[in-house]
Amino acid sequence: MESGEAKDRSGRDPQRGAGAALDALARRAEAVLVFERIWPPLAWSGALVALFLAASWLGLWLAVPRAGRIAGVALFAALLVGALAPLARLRRPTRRETLARLDRDARAPHRPAASLADRLAAHGDDPTTNALWALHRRRLAQQIASIAPALPSPRMAWRDPRALRFGALVLALSAAIVAGPERYARLAAAFDWRGGGNAVAAARLDAWIDPPTYTGKPPILIDVAAGRGAGQKLVAPQGSILVVRAEAGEIETRVEGALKPLAGGQAATAGNAPVESRWTIAGDGAFTLLREGSPFARFAIASIAGGAPTITLVDPPQANVSGSLTLHYALADRYGVANAEADFSRPGGEGSSPPPRPLIAAPTLPLQLPSTASGVGEASTTSDLSEHPWAGAEVMMTLKATGLSGATGASAPITLTLPQREFRNPLARALVEQRRGLILDPDHDRPHLAEAIAALLIAPDVFQTPAGVYLGLRAAQARLAQARGDADLVAVADLLWAMAVQIEDGDSSQAQRDLRAAEEKLREALKRGASDAEIRELTKELRAAAERYMRDLAAQDPGTEPDVQPMEEKDLESLLDRFEDTARNGARQDAEAMLDQLQNMFENMRSARDAEADPAMREMRKQLGELEKLLRDQQALRDETFRRDQRERMRREAPQQGGAPPQASQSPSPDEPTLEERQRELRDRLAEMQRRLKSLGMKGEKGFDDAQGDMKEAEGDLKGDGQGESAQGQDDQGLDGDLSGMGQTGKGRAVDAQGRALQALKDGAQGLQQQMQGGGGGRGFMARGRRPGDMQRGRDPLGREPGDGRGALEGSLNGGADVAERARRVLEELRRRLSDPNRPSEERDYLERLLKRD
Repeated sequence: MESGEAKDRSGRDPQRGAGAALDALARRAEAVLVFERIWPPLAWSGALVALFLAASWLGLWLAVPRAGRIAGVALFAALLVGALAPLARLRRPTRRETLARLDRDARAPHRPAASLADRLAAHGDDPTTNALWALHRRRLAQQIASIAPALPSPRMAWRDPRALRFGALVLALSAAIVAGPERYARLAAAFDWRGGGNAVAAARLDAWIDPPTYTGKPPILIDVAAGRGAGQKLVAPQGSILVVRAEAGEIETRVEGALKPLAGGQAATAGNAPVESRWTIAGDGAFTLLREGSPFARFAIASIAGGAPTITLVDPPQANVSGSLTLHYALADRYGVANAEADFSRPGGEGSSPPPRPLIAAPTLPLQLPSTASGVGEASTTSDLSEHPWAGAEVMMTLKATGLSGATGASAPITLTLPQREFRNPLARALVEQRRGLILDPDHDRPHLAEAIAALLIAPDVFQTPAGVYLGLRAAQARLAQARGDADLVAVADLLWAMAVQIEDGDSSQAQRDLRAAEEKLREALKRGASDAEIRELTKELRAAAERYMRDLAAQDPGTEPDVQPMEEKDLESLLDRFEDTARNGARQDAEAMLDQLQNMFENMRSARDAEADPAMREMRKQLGELEKLLRDQQALRDETFRRDQRERMRREAPQQGGAPPQASQSPSPDEPTLEERQRELRDRLAEMQRRLKSLGMKGEKGFDDAQGDMKEAEGDLKGDGQGESAQGQDDQGLDGDLSGMGQTGKGRAVDAQGRALQALKDGAQGLQQQMQGGGGGRGFMARGRRPGDMQRGRDPLGREPGDGRGALEGSLNGGADVAERARRVLEELRRRLSDPNRPSEERDYLERLLKRD
């Protein structure tokens, strides 16, 4: 039975293979047993170490004397030795113990690991017994091969049912957070057995740097341990506060350089309570921490100077028509700007004589800060200086800015003449000049003013002096003669100004002052973030003041064409409506920009009216209005032609598709002009307008000539074509040229020609505007608050010119205060037209494509 008893079919000895596998499993079981015996002492020792660290970091050794520290360390050491004592009795597991552990992990009957070492008793050469024994050994080998030793199980949950070891670990972590950078010093205090008092090596010490509030930077915490050895270099803004907090009498701080003690920076305390010492960092310096007279940490401080803010003019100062001054400037600072202003002074002379003594100080113009969080960037300010006594004088202007740090910066001074209100009446102009001279140099100009008033009183009929002004001059002469101080002279100057304004404007000056006051109130409300209700009320007040001002302008110009004033009122209403919507939506910066636009519109309006007093300019304005009407009428005619063409197509196609023919519309009245007659009328109006423009000296425009030809071509296409349907009402405005050219009928060809005529009219209007700007006549046309060419060039609802080759993200849609409002109106108009069931299917398909692209 040699082949059947001792070996398997492959020739290997199963007993030897099972023994090798059992030896490998025994080694693993031995390692598991060793770990299970080592881990409990180590766990208890770790818990004791965690408790010791927690007691140290919580400052226990700082509160006990020397004997207590020694006893505490000895107690923890004894407990640690006791916890590690089982390791001294640790022995290597025996073969029997490892096999028993394997049998326990195998969970098989008859202890297969231990049974493999059994031997067959003396049995002789009984083949049956040998066969059974060999079968038993093979089965044991199979069971041993399937044994997988379990992971170590130190049974700590049984030994520590309350998990106190984890509590010690959590306590140690919490204490480490409390100790912060003093962890090492507090731990070392447990072994400080010098003297009989408390430990000084672990005295509480905190140090940090508080940057100034305006920097917006957090405090800089100082790690005392980092200052040992070669020391550490710190960087802090100038003006920061160095704070050192330590136990009274334990830590000494020695400062060097520009570290100045802060008044009241050291608080008086009793006992050993912590004491704070403070120093102001005025520049580079250093400080050293000493314990018992010996330095143990040193820190060098490099200060960062805040620097003074800078303010510079971006554009030269702009004097506006109404006497206001517009400044465009740029502000810069490391941390931010608190405020800015423009200061004015008289130019300094090189002579030895003292400068003139003014009665009233030079004006100071507060400047608006940019809308950024730090007040840094570009901004502009428009302020009215026309009523100031210094208006019209040559001055030195210096822009000044104050940073959040308190530092002040100034721009280079420039010389300019303060803008003043323009007085056209010679008497009013003379009174204003005398008033300015009296204010700027009363010591020398007072006699000249007396002579001037006396001259004006000699011949009031020559100077056309009204009776009220004559009496006012007599009163000014008397006050001037009786003046005993500066206050009396200022009263004379105020009287001269009041008479000049009355002569020049009459009652309209009050409307102008009301308008400017309403603008300033609204601007101030935007700056301080007023509520929507307040903005709405102030906008109503501005609207009322603007209407009164425009009525006064119209009263001064009774010859104005009746169709011009409503156009200006329409522009004003639109601008105020957009302003109110923008302010209500929270875009306050855009609202301020629109308020500046409104102010410029009013400033230019008066000069525009003056320019239009010329009959030639009045006629030019009338022709521009005629051109605008012509564009609207031509667009309306093109839309009507397109609609009639579409209805005729649908009527012709309905019988072919087998449907009921649409109901025929009512025939046009015999008195109603046909499309051809309406087109001829528009061509005649264009010819008459060209003739009048040439009589005013304007050159002929090719666009108008091309429009004449296109209109004539449209007449030919409409002649003889079916006119069976009457107009069903004129639409607001037709679609662009994308809807034209959808058929080959006469009306379809006329739509194409009319579209070309529209484009030619727009080109001609643009060329006419360029002529007016180049010839100096553009002032009256540009002064009505419109952007150049908006009326003539027929921009699309997005503000872009047709055919300019720009994409959807270019042009004025990509910026400006009213972009969102214009986009909303475009979408509303598209949806309104799409919901109209009477529109042709081709047009509705086109509108659907536009909305899908949105």
